[in-house]
Amino acid sequence: MPNPPLAIGTYGAINAKRQRNGSWRATTRIRDEDGETRTVQAFGPTKPRAISALKDRIKERATAATPDRELTRDTRVSVLAELWLAELEFEHRTRPQTIDYYRSHIQVAKNRGRDDTVKINTSLGGLRIREATTSRLDAYLREVARTAPAKARAHRVVLTGMFSLAVRRDVLSHNPVLNVARIPRSTERPRAADLATLRQLRDQLEVWVSGAAIDGTPAHTRGPQRSRIVLDVADVLLGTGARVGEALAIRWRDVDLCAEPPRVTLCGTIVRITHADGKLRPIRQEWTKTQAGYRSVVLPQFVVETLRRRAAEAVPNPLDLVFTVRSGGIYDPHNFRRSWRSARGSRFAWVTPKTFRKSVATLIANEHGADNAARQLGHADHGTTAHRHYIDTPPEVADFTDLLGRSAR
Repeated sequence: MPNPPLAIGTYGAINAKRQRNGSWRATTRIRDEDGETRTVQAFGPTKPRAISALKDRIKERATAATPDRELTRDTRVSVLAELWLAELEFEHRTRPQTIDYYRSHIQVAKNRGRDDTVKINTSLGGLRIREATTSRLDAYLREVARTAPAKARAHRVVLTGMFSLAVRRDVLSHNPVLNVARIPRSTERPRAADLATLRQLRDQLEVWVSGAAIDGTPAHTRGPQRSRIVLDVADVLLGTGARVGEALAIRWRDVDLCAEPPRVTLCGTIVRITHADGKLRPIRQEWTKTQAGYRSVVLPQFVVETLRRRAAEAVPNPLDLVFTVRSGGIYDPHNFRRSWRSARGSRFAWVTPKTFRKSVATLIANEHGADNAARQLGHADHGTTAHRHYIDTPPEVADFTDLLGRSAR
């Protein structure tokens, strides 16, 4: 009579055999959650070490199969990371592009990047949860911050979320990331472009579109001609203060050139998300980055002229977008930034798409105050963020000289 099958989640006898190279190989058969019985093996320099490694592997398989029940202090940090990402996806409270952003800091993308790239899994993934102490995480973040402060801040956010899950599952009594040292932020003031610089930049963009050489970019000699779309998008950025994704998400139905004054409604953005085939592709998101980003902006005359010219040349596309690639598909912000680096050349290498937002904020704040600049940019506060990151002039203080002068009398 045949032996009864193993119970689901259990394993049979462990066998250990010495290999020709002197190491030991431990094997057993385990019945997985799908009912299939599979052979699992592990190696070690001695028989006890090989058996111990095999038991660790069995625990990892059980944790992956039943994460809610099997998350323990011995679970690896790499497994904790996957469980945290799965929880974010299940809750549907975090946007897909944000989850992709977190994942990009946890693991190396397939077929892209080197295995030694600084990621959470490549640096901390082999630790057990109990080994991820505050001092060890603090030392790791400090080391990353030496060369990449922004990456260190992102890793801290991700690690905080991961270990919060461990606290919620009663694996830890406190989150070890909460007491690590703060990572200093840049103290550089925002740098905006003045009107003279913007005019010179726009003249250079016209030269670049014609195919001629500019400082830092050779002349165009082969392939499709340079598209004027880069200059047109730059016009919209400068005339509205919109984010790149917001500008590329504008549809013709969002533009009213016949109104008095002409307006555009910024009501969406272009983002990249991971599709079913595992590849990142752009989509039009039906809402802006923040709730305050949904706004109607008055268009200056030069932007009106740009949009009227594009309307006369427009080719219908499924999403009714103003800016598309030649085939009518979504114009990826990553591709725009690549073309922008070529168009700005070396003379204006410091000018990024965000510089246009800084320039718009500075111009408006100087004439109409930081509150109006914040509304133009789509900020929810009354100028705090604009002053910190966008406005290139110090806030003016009222005249208190009469009051202060009394101290000298």
